[in-house]
Amino acid sequence: MNNVKRHYLKLLRQEYKMALLGVLLAVITAYSGIALLAVSGWFISAAALAGLSAVAAHSFNFFAPGAIVRGLSMSRTAGRYGERLSSHEATFRIISNLRADLFRLISRLNWNEQQLNRHETSSRLLQDIQNIEAIYLSAILPAAVSFLVMVAYLVTLYLVLPALIPWVIIPLIFATFVMPWLYSHRVLQSESTLHKRHSEQWLSASALLSNMRTLTLFKRLKHSGEYLQKQAQESDNYESMAVQRQQQILLLTQAILIIMTVLIFWQGLLAFQQGQLEGAYAFMLLLLTLGSAEVLLNNCPALANLGLGLAALDRLQDNLTNNTETLDKRTFTQTDSSTIGLHINQLNYRYPQQKADIFKQFNLRYDGPNWIWLNGSSGVGKSTLLSLIYGQLAPSAGSIEFTGLNADEIRFMPQRIDILRATLRDNLTLNITASEQAIRHALNIVELGEWAKRLPNGLDTWLGEGEWQPSGGERKRIGLARLILQNPQLILLDEPTAGMDSTLAAQIYSQLRAHWADKIVLCSSHEHDFITTRDKRLELTALKKTVS
Repeated sequence: MNNVKRHYLKLLRQEYKMALLGVLLAVITAYSGIALLAVSGWFISAAALAGLSAVAAHSFNFFAPGAIVRGLSMSRTAGRYGERLSSHEATFRIISNLRADLFRLISRLNWNEQQLNRHETSSRLLQDIQNIEAIYLSAILPAAVSFLVMVAYLVTLYLVLPALIPWVIIPLIFATFVMPWLYSHRVLQSESTLHKRHSEQWLSASALLSNMRTLTLFKRLKHSGEYLQKQAQESDNYESMAVQRQQQILLLTQAILIIMTVLIFWQGLLAFQQGQLEGAYAFMLLLLTLGSAEVLLNNCPALANLGLGLAALDRLQDNLTNNTETLDKRTFTQTDSSTIGLHINQLNYRYPQQKADIFKQFNLRYDGPNWIWLNGSSGVGKSTLLSLIYGQLAPSAGSIEFTGLNADEIRFMPQRIDILRATLRDNLTLNITASEQAIRHALNIVELGEWAKRLPNGLDTWLGEGEWQPSGGERKRIGLARLILQNPQLILLDEPTAGMDSTLAAQIYSQLRAHWADKIVLCSSHEHDFITTRDKRLELTALKKTVS
């Protein structure tokens, strides 16, 4: 998929028969509705005028117009039903192929750099895909109907009274082209800002809920709540202002269409007074204009949806262009010595969406088994460094070298531990084979031995969605037990005891030290209480990393 726009057009061409059928039936529905309104107006006014004279009333043909009205009503109903079936069928076919292709490609890309697990990135991606899916149904279809209705309206005016064309051409151009462009500009202008504000609000709410205990202890909960409330108020105010601006353009468009309707009726009455037009036709033109104006008004959101869809295609193309499949740039060297080592030389790294470097000419050299603690405030690069060492991210410059081990002997425990909908045994062993004795031993090290015994079916108890749900601390310890069973030589831990009681965390660290005495363990943590004099410590600050 070299070009996303080209691929979308390809999918649209594959379903062009169903898509064109949807457009055709939508146009028939619009034409039938407008014609029904116009013919009904002509019929009622002509019948009323004919009733003023006994002779005219006797000779007036009531049956043919009545049949036309019934025919138009039936064609409008049938057209609307058929249009819904065909247009939605075309949309669903395009969506199914588009989603399959996009998610297949996205799954192969290095989304670690784009931080797909973050709310802003993932919600932006999903919103873009929804906007792309709406291009046909919410943009192309109504825009095509509006344009063909405008053409048919001008042709009808030319056939009935050509002198009306100069009176409507300017307001018609404004209502059909200029105002939809302004409306689309307003929508696109505010869409990105609104998405950013909502993402920031979500992140603040998530941080508040995650750190409620700490905020309460330090008496900062009220302040954080007030800040979140302020964010929500500002977001609501901006959204309200954006909607008001869009509504103003819609109201202005309606005003232009009303002016056009008044001009048509005025000129129709003048033509009637001058004998150029029958009185019933003047009312027919009035209702014809009102019916057409209702359809033309839909062109404003149609062009806006087209703009949103095209912008989403461009963003997705940029992501796909900037993203490549993950390439492992780490090097592994085997030595005769049993010593294992990690050497980082002149490492540079920056996330593509950020301007500032996370690491610049960063160096680290460590040989031999022991623990090294990564400390520092949030955002200084602790998790990023672990991802670079693990190979999820690739440095832009510099090197990461390992001695005495290979890639399969490195394991990483992230902050979020995923629980499969499977038994506890399967959640612990994953793709390896382990005896029950080894599993029990791993659970005892992380203080889950008694917990596992109390489960309804022991190791065969099902965990996950709709099953037995472990708590946050239990999830962390399940993650640690997985690492124990996998028996790697280099272990990367990202906040492994977050949310645990300090006494429990100290006990687990003590037992892990004994079990991993011959390993290199890099542990990212905000806590300093568990660091011993034998450990190495890496204090991370903004572009200032020191080893002690």
